[in-house]
Amino acid sequence: DGVTTADLVEQFDHNMRMRDLVAAAGDAVRRVSAARTQVASATGADADKAKRIQAIYEQLVNTPEGVRYNKPGLQSHITYLAGMTTGSDQKIGRDAIDRYNTLKKQLDDIRAELDRLLGAGR
Repeated sequence: DGVTTADLVEQFDHNMRMRDLVAAAGDAVRRVSAARTQVASATGADADKAKRIQAIYEQLVNTPEGVRYNKPGLQSHITYLAGMTTGSDQKIGRDAIDRYNTLKKQLDDIRAELDRLLGAGR
């Protein structure tokens, strides 16, 4: 109903970018979770590293806030956006593209910080 072939191509391209972003977020969560385990009982200079790793973890995953609800982490925002655009054939709105760019930048910044803390690709 009013959705053109060009709209579907744009949706497909967007959804492929979203798939890659969801995978990258999952990878970042795995990396930071493994790092949290490694530095769980750190002291001294490693205690500062542990705090920085914990801060990154709290940015990525849902964390408790209040009694009933968790504060959604970046990973939840990414998967929510991915779900919004894969459910039906539709023209991708400018707001979805803008939100993708915002979330990608946030994740890129977090991944760069993880690389500084843990080494690239670990």
